[in-house]
Amino acid sequence: MVFFPNNRTEVDDGFWYAEGVRDGAYLDLFNPRFFLFLPVMKLFYDTLLLMYIHVDAYLMMCTVSMIFSGLTIVLLYDILAAQLDIGKKTALVASIAVLISYEYWRYSYEAEVYIISIFLILLAFRWFMITKKQEGYLHAIMLAMLCAFTTLLYKPNFIPLFVAFPLIFLYFGKIKELVAFYITGAVIIIGSFAVVYSYLPDEPSFLSYLFGGTNSPTGKPYMSIFVIASNIISVLWLFSTDSAVSFIVKEFPHKVIQEEIYLARQIDGYEFILWICLGLMLLILSVMIVRALIRKLTLSPYQKKAVGTVVIWLIIYGSFLMIMDPSSNEPWLMVQVPILILISVLFVKPLKATRLWLVYSLLFILFINNSVGGMWLLRSSSYDYNKLKIAWLIENTGSDDIILSYGPISFIRYLRYKTKATVIDIEEDSEVAMEVLGNYKSADIYLTEDVLYPPKAILYRSPKIVDNINGRFKELEIKTVVVSSGEFVTYRLE
Repeated sequence: MVFFPNNRTEVDDGFWYAEGVRDGAYLDLFNPRFFLFLPVMKLFYDTLLLMYIHVDAYLMMCTVSMIFSGLTIVLLYDILAAQLDIGKKTALVASIAVLISYEYWRYSYEAEVYIISIFLILLAFRWFMITKKQEGYLHAIMLAMLCAFTTLLYKPNFIPLFVAFPLIFLYFGKIKELVAFYITGAVIIIGSFAVVYSYLPDEPSFLSYLFGGTNSPTGKPYMSIFVIASNIISVLWLFSTDSAVSFIVKEFPHKVIQEEIYLARQIDGYEFILWICLGLMLLILSVMIVRALIRKLTLSPYQKKAVGTVVIWLIIYGSFLMIMDPSSNEPWLMVQVPILILISVLFVKPLKATRLWLVYSLLFILFINNSVGGMWLLRSSSYDYNKLKIAWLIENTGSDDIILSYGPISFIRYLRYKTKATVIDIEEDSEVAMEVLGNYKSADIYLTEDVLYPPKAILYRSPKIVDNINGRFKELEIKTVVVSSGEFVTYRLE
């Protein structure tokens, strides 16, 4: 709880999810990508309300992630130490590495599906690994039920659960059980979608609904290397340096980073400590790799099958992300556990006991970097860009008002959760925004500063929309008045 973030600038989807849980109808929450996640969260939320326990939906979901984060670390250690028997020290290193890796640490406090998914994937992996000792179909059917539920929580979980892990059935010659596993899983997943689809008259076809929820490919595949590294090692503090900001703007021109730059103001001169940490981590890791290569890694046949499955999990999932979304941190969080398991097995397990100080030093420096240069920056709401930007709007707008903004989408979702006004994302609903501007005298319409001064990322992504909106202002000679000045300016249409 010491590192519980009061600054939620980094939140992407959490407030959108929380708004659905708090205000949405159950039927509207069955998103094809995370089919059961929001309905399950809403059921939990409504149950608390029935018990007269009134909670904030967002904070409730954050609490769920915190609980499952702790369970995940315990389960991971048990799998590695007790089941795979790779050694208690190696298992402990892997578990601690996962716990203090930046994105896992941060999402342990977030209203998201990822931490719950990781726990259930590891639980399924544990069940898969005891397949050899199980007779009959019951184990395969129960395992399929768990995997189907986990896939319905978050569709990309299908990759490890129904592509990589079932290879364990083949390892142990359980062909009939494998068939039973796939049939049971298919019936549950397809059947669940079919039931909900029968109540959705607006969906074009069942197949489009079943396979919906995928993103359009964005980003350069080679940038995934930097994304994976930044998921483990916090680089949030780098937004305080001009050279890093220039690199990010060049390589990720579609990303709005004003929030991170504002957040990184807190560094204020001590970034040299974090540069030293980064250099030491690279040096120690290099020495560990060299030492590990000198000593031969020894694994039992059972361990080789388990590690091989983890490798396949990483390769298949990683290949999918390289194509679909190579430059976003969130989806890569789902392969953070297999990456750190493999690093621990390949480079920690072979080390002599006298060399383990290298590992402990590496973990300590990683903790310093990710706490001081990551989680500690999120401790105070005084540098929460989004909160400060809409402070006036929260206090002075109501359900009859309209707010126009270019976002980004995370900011739009925060606005919608925190205010009662109708919030229009110009980039996503430009036609609606044009219509609102055409009738601007029919309601009180407020603009965030970005509408008049769009960030470079918005100009890069949506130049035509910006031109159309600016054209509408000139065409109708729309004038604005400042209603809130200072560091963050808010406007109202006259």
